[in-house]
Amino acid sequence: MTPDREQFVRPPTPPGFDASRAAERAEDPRGWRYDDAAREAVHRVIAERRDIRRFRPDEVPDDVLTRALEAAHRAPSVGLMQPWRFIVIRDVATRSQVRTLAQRERLRQADRFDDRARHFLDQKIEGVVEAPLGVVVCCDPGDPDAEVLGRGTIPETDIYSAACAIENFWLAARAEGLGVGWVSFYRPPDLRAVLGIPDGVIPMAYLCVGWPDERPVRPGLEAAGWSQRAPLERMVMAEKWTSVKHQASVATTPDRRAAITVRDHHDRQVRPAGSLGALEGVVERWAAITGAAPPSRIRAGVLICAGDHGHTARGTSLYGARVSADITAAAARGETAAAVLAEQGGHELLIVDVGLRDDTPRGVADHKVAAGTADVLDGPAMTRDQCAAAMRAGAELVAGLADDGVDCLVPGEIGIGNTATAAMLGAALTGASALQVVGRGVGVDAAGIERKRALVDDALQRHADAVADGAVSALIALGGFELAALAGAIEEAWSRRLPVVLDGYAASVPALVAVRRNPTVAEGLIAGHRSAEPGHGVVLTELGLEPLLDLRLRVGEGSGALLALPLIAQAGALHAAMGTFAGR
Repeated sequence: MTPDREQFVRPPTPPGFDASRAAERAEDPRGWRYDDAAREAVHRVIAERRDIRRFRPDEVPDDVLTRALEAAHRAPSVGLMQPWRFIVIRDVATRSQVRTLAQRERLRQADRFDDRARHFLDQKIEGVVEAPLGVVVCCDPGDPDAEVLGRGTIPETDIYSAACAIENFWLAARAEGLGVGWVSFYRPPDLRAVLGIPDGVIPMAYLCVGWPDERPVRPGLEAAGWSQRAPLERMVMAEKWTSVKHQASVATTPDRRAAITVRDHHDRQVRPAGSLGALEGVVERWAAITGAAPPSRIRAGVLICAGDHGHTARGTSLYGARVSADITAAAARGETAAAVLAEQGGHELLIVDVGLRDDTPRGVADHKVAAGTADVLDGPAMTRDQCAAAMRAGAELVAGLADDGVDCLVPGEIGIGNTATAAMLGAALTGASALQVVGRGVGVDAAGIERKRALVDDALQRHADAVADGAVSALIALGGFELAALAGAIEEAWSRRLPVVLDGYAASVPALVAVRRNPTVAEGLIAGHRSAEPGHGVVLTELGLEPLLDLRLRVGEGSGALLALPLIAQAGALHAAMGTFAGR
């Protein structure tokens, strides 16, 4: 007989280690599973995760956000490298910059969809500003020479790991009742510049986060008829790869509560949701600026600033500087297109000389900074003090219009040669080429277009340092006094919650200057129309704006924006007067 062996007592498993034993794992291989209710909850949150684009304005409590971030931080990562980094963004100015990036790319990419372009533009692609916060998930690969378990064979595992963190965050947020929307319409270098993300760190996702103002039961693009989820069997292959064809799958802060109140009202109206297309967006944006939908009769403050440009001596226009003063005088007499439209619409018209070479015409307000700008090929177009004076004049003029009770600002300009100046500034601020931004202006011929393109190229080369120094430095080097005045006017309008309905090329470039100075200004802009100048489309895309009208106009002075005002007013009338469903 063998003697009885001493029975050993297994010591307790230390905290943080697997306490299960081989025998129990063999007896019940499924023993690690959750109970039925918990498993159902996991599958439910996965099935009901949605890409949310519409948000309520209520803030997200810190404890709720922290729980979602903790879930993201528990994501699997190869070699426990934990490459994810999270930037939480609450500042409206920063979010406005990001929104402009997204809207810009939305317009740039529309043409890729050919006959589906308009359907694409109908899709809401982002909620960057209306969501109370953004979370940017970045992948920081770390030291490329550091050995990380598993990365030696598949270097991209850091990206894969960060993607898992995004999914964890999304699912945890859904369980909390939060909405998350992944914005993919931006160029990573642009987002990196806005957020100061170092080179080598990859901005993978901009996530809009907030309480959802929609509760979709299926993916938004499926509901919109854009695409649909493919059956699982098309995605699963046995043993080896089998070809699978995949289906193709937008300081002063906006008043989001007012905008969402407008949207809520749209949802109750007796019509199909979204059936008014871009007009719904205009009403919502107007409400975000002013706190209310547009009135059914709009009285605009029409600010037309006039100035001359030194480069016209080089043949960049068919007309001499004297014509600027003649057109300004005609506007004061009520004889130009903008003056006629302002009279017909009952708008307040203010015509201002901020830089005409000749004497200020009768009936025109005199805020002359200097008698025209200098030739940009000889030096800066204006001094820093002159630029500040012009911008200050524009701001003061808008303050007066606002005090007079106008509903919005329509900025306009008069100045022979200002389409060439707009082209120089447009190229400087967008990085576009002279070929993209130079058009015919006031009827120049082929030789004149070549002279304008040469001017743009030469001016950008001569003032490269100023352009690199920012929007105001570029304006000083290249701009016109009337454009500087309009930039100041547009900034002041935003500070007073006065919607700005943009006109053509030379009025939209100052808006871009204002937005570069204060990104939230973009939230106060509405594009009245797209002119025939090719650079105007470039600038509107940079601003992330879709024009209401496209009539190939070249007349300027604010006339295209004035033509759009009745359309905005009618949108306001539809909002106010259409019936609503009972009990909704």
